[in-house]
Amino acid sequence: MIYLYEDNDYKNFLPLVYFRPGFELYCGCVTFKDKLKYFYPNEELGFLVRPLLVDLLREKYPNNLINQFSNQTKLSLFISARAVLKEKIILEDKEELFFNQNNELIGFCLRPERIKKFPINEEFIAKLPIPKRQIKALKINYLWDLIEHNSTELKSDFLNLTSLRGIGDSNSVHHHNIQGKLSPQAIIIGELKNLYVGIDAEVEADVVLDLRAGPVYIDDGAQIRSFSKLVGPVYIGKDSVIDCGYLHSGVTVGPNSRISGEVCASVFQGYINKQHYGYIGHAYIGEWVNLGAGTTNSDLKNNYSTVKVQLSGKKIDTKLLKVGTFIGDHTKTAIGTLIGTGTIIGVFCNVTEHNLKTKYLKNFYWSKAARWQLNKAITTAQVMMARRGVIMSQAYKELIAKIYRLKSN
Repeated sequence: MIYLYEDNDYKNFLPLVYFRPGFELYCGCVTFKDKLKYFYPNEELGFLVRPLLVDLLREKYPNNLINQFSNQTKLSLFISARAVLKEKIILEDKEELFFNQNNELIGFCLRPERIKKFPINEEFIAKLPIPKRQIKALKINYLWDLIEHNSTELKSDFLNLTSLRGIGDSNSVHHHNIQGKLSPQAIIIGELKNLYVGIDAEVEADVVLDLRAGPVYIDDGAQIRSFSKLVGPVYIGKDSVIDCGYLHSGVTVGPNSRISGEVCASVFQGYINKQHYGYIGHAYIGEWVNLGAGTTNSDLKNNYSTVKVQLSGKKIDTKLLKVGTFIGDHTKTAIGTLIGTGTIIGVFCNVTEHNLKTKYLKNFYWSKAARWQLNKAITTAQVMMARRGVIMSQAYKELIAKIYRLKSN
């Protein structure tokens, strides 16, 4: 059995992890959790998370252990929620610590009885007097790392996903990788082997798919409507719609989203409305976000200096020239909203300022620094979710209230 665990640095991924553990974030075509399937397709998973998320995860994963162990004394494999394995870890029937080439703790093999509380304290684990082993793996440490590594992960995931579907380097690749409808009038630039169109997915006429710099993976039920352009690597999630969109390299669109306008090097977690013009670049957008027409973020400073981001009350230099915005779940922006470089916007924010000058908005922000009333926020969320056929569960509703009461708000 494998346990995916959160550690104390989960705060480096707020506000995106208020409604999910870190292993449910996207980096590439799939989440961190789903990447484990490449090496452990049949392994049972357990999840070790913050107490805040336990009830929601027990509802979402009723057949998985949440903050519990199947056997306290049996050696078990633990993998960080923000680790991307590049090789399978073969256990050697002894306790071990696993580090990557950057000396970052990726996971460990221990008896669960050593684990006393959640989230796990990695500093304590790393100092245990047990053998260490170096493995090939990537570790994501901050929000902006998700964007920085997304293009590479898109390419890697494309190969892994098509291999799992039995496509690989088949000589009849044309018949294997086009499961849905690809219009003869669609314009394909590059090799067709770098395109996957899933079951019930459709690419309409006059769509441009540029596959030269990377692959394009269009998942089941997705639609790419006429006059859209996708420049790989790009992933379009299940049942999402791209309508007159221009997606540059490095874009991930999660399930059931509606995307128009220009997008560059960004991740949309899922269930997102961006149905109008406007530019989103080097950004990560949480679920159930509605971006009003013309909403645009900056991802490059005029003086070409590195971007600083306010995180957990501290200003951190990302050491990157391009960093856009990070927007939490259920936030909404007004028509024509302009968002500055490196801005973090919390969950359930209602942004009506056309020129958002602040670089940090707290959860449940209402325009002009007021606060959204809890009951009205929940009611609005229920209406939006129902429009996509999703009924808000009791655990989800209670989590909203818990987040509302957090002192950090």
